[in-house]
Amino acid sequence: MEQSEQTERDFVTELVQEFQELESDRQNWEHYWQQVAEYMIPRRADFISNYSPGEKRRSKIFEGTGVRALTRFASGIHNTLTNASMPWFRLSVEPELMQDRQVQLWLEEAQRRAAEMFNKPEANFHPAAHEYYSDLGAFGTGVMMVHDQPGVGPMFRAFHLAECFLQVNYLGRVDTVYRKVKMTAKQLVEEFGMEAVAESVRKAFTEGKQYTKYDCLHVVKPRKERAYGQAGADNMPYMSVYICPYDEKHVVNVSGYENLPYVCSRWERNSQEIYGRGPGIEALADVKMCNKMEELGLKALAKMTDPPLMVPDDGFLSPIRTTPGGLNFFRAGLSPNDRIIPLETRGRPDLNENKMAMVKDSINKAFYLDMLELPGPVAPDGDVLRFSATEVNQRQRDRLSILGPIVARQEVEFLGPLVERTLNIMIKNNMMPEPPEALIEANFNIEYTNPVGISMRTGELTSINTLMQFLTPMAQIDANILRRLDIGRVATLAAEILRVPPSVFKTDQEMQEEMEAEAEQMARQQQLQEQMAVAQANNLISMAERNRSQAQLADAKAAGEGA
Repeated sequence: MEQSEQTERDFVTELVQEFQELESDRQNWEHYWQQVAEYMIPRRADFISNYSPGEKRRSKIFEGTGVRALTRFASGIHNTLTNASMPWFRLSVEPELMQDRQVQLWLEEAQRRAAEMFNKPEANFHPAAHEYYSDLGAFGTGVMMVHDQPGVGPMFRAFHLAECFLQVNYLGRVDTVYRKVKMTAKQLVEEFGMEAVAESVRKAFTEGKQYTKYDCLHVVKPRKERAYGQAGADNMPYMSVYICPYDEKHVVNVSGYENLPYVCSRWERNSQEIYGRGPGIEALADVKMCNKMEELGLKALAKMTDPPLMVPDDGFLSPIRTTPGGLNFFRAGLSPNDRIIPLETRGRPDLNENKMAMVKDSINKAFYLDMLELPGPVAPDGDVLRFSATEVNQRQRDRLSILGPIVARQEVEFLGPLVERTLNIMIKNNMMPEPPEALIEANFNIEYTNPVGISMRTGELTSINTLMQFLTPMAQIDANILRRLDIGRVATLAAEILRVPPSVFKTDQEMQEEMEAEAEQMARQQQLQEQMAVAQANNLISMAERNRSQAQLADAKAAGEGA
């Protein structure tokens, strides 16, 4: 028993030492992030400063372009990558299996159920995603957890970067997360039970101090030693350890995960750094400059609106009244130069405004708003230039293609692990339809149908459309020229590029059966027409024979009467 306790103490000590190293390694980042937060996302300015709940956090903000640009960036990226109103991913398998109609329909149904799960209010995905994109834009690193909530399935939570300390594997992918967070005695007892919590927590809870807060450390990292093939939370690929209170090094819970529950991505990253750099870091200098210019501009405007006064050192009865209608008495006989006159500052606020407009535009471009939002080019007079729908689509496609390399990192580090973790939880909780036999051993692929990915391939459709427009006039001279085009293949390619669901198209077998039914129907109609033609001919022959017989009888009767 004593040996087991000693082993546990050594294990906890090792985890705490690792955390302290990670905490020390990122001190430079925290000073940087604190400045970004104070000027662009003040609700997150908790890296160095500790604010009380409800305390004012915008004391350094004189101008809100940085705050608004970050909010618009988060909304733009959200609508681009994980739009709630349209499918943003699809599932696929090997090309041979994709020819199977049952496989196609199962994948479509699985995709539909997963999309519904992301849009469920109780799953909390879209609020968490917006918070995640805000951190990604401001600090260059975002952290989200996909939690397996009993009775709900996947549940999504975005965590403040100030709480999370990351480490990567040899591939540069995040595989270790230390999260230091404050939890109340009530929360600890509700989550882990009365017997698991420390004696100090149990005592606070029983004495009515349920909302006493404790520092807790949640560690998720790859498990070093495990028996492969054996089930159980203590033998999963990723260990999960809760230490609370942190200063007592009390282990509340030890379990595990089949895959990393945290989804962490970086906007841009130096290969020698763990944390990323986002648009907020790039725009920090401009945002600070814009705030300083606004502060100075307000002072200059105040001086012009309510200028300082030049008052003679004698001859006036103090105090000086500057209110409307105020009376100031002075000694008679003073020269005109001895009056109260304003001090001319000769300021040029218009020059400051012009420079600020340039800086604001630079801030908006740093957050890619000129690509995520498309109002159209602006004329010198400030009016938005108007274009046709075709021109607007082309401009949007050109702009989104620039985001392609940046979005590719999010597909690898954020969207891929996010969908995989969500699907694993749904399959574990029997929230997916029963798969066909062919899919039991299949490897799934995830394709992203966001506007950036689609825009990068719609050039193929444009080329095909241009070719068909080019060949149409020639077809009037030689009708065989269009036979070189495989119209069925064109339709299939267009559906693939535009990510049209497989159920929209008929299978080859359905097409063959439909064509055979149409041929059979046409054959029956032709046979019926032939039968009708034969019957009509027979009727005509019968009528002709009757007429001939009647004429013969009439002739015979006339001949008999003449005899």
